[in-house]
Amino acid sequence: MSAVGLSSNAVKGLCFSIAELILIESWSKANALRMVVRLDHGSDSEEYEEVLALHIGTSNLCRWILWRDASAVFLQPLIGRPRRYLSVAGAFEALAEKSLYALTDIARGCWLA
Repeated sequence: MSAVGLSSNAVKGLCFSIAELILIESWSKANALRMVVRLDHGSDSEEYEEVLALHIGTSNLCRWILWRDASAVFLQPLIGRPRRYLSVAGAFEALAEKSLYALTDIARGCWLA
């Protein structure tokens, strides 16, 4: 019989508080996003106790993931590096500075031949 090896990776991150989850869900809804809680999220090299995935509308593809540790909140876009913030509110302020939606109503002008 072979023994099943347990992962020796330490779990990164902590769970969000109830107040933070309510804030994140409210902010998500106000910005046409859907929040999904992923418990024990990770890869071969990293494992997180709790990650929040932010989806645009009903898309299955998440746009950002959010997690926390004892001192910071991390926000990572689907493609890109994570950014560190002191609070959930700080992460949302950074997202608010960027447009959540791409402009699609731009048409070529007649002067561009």
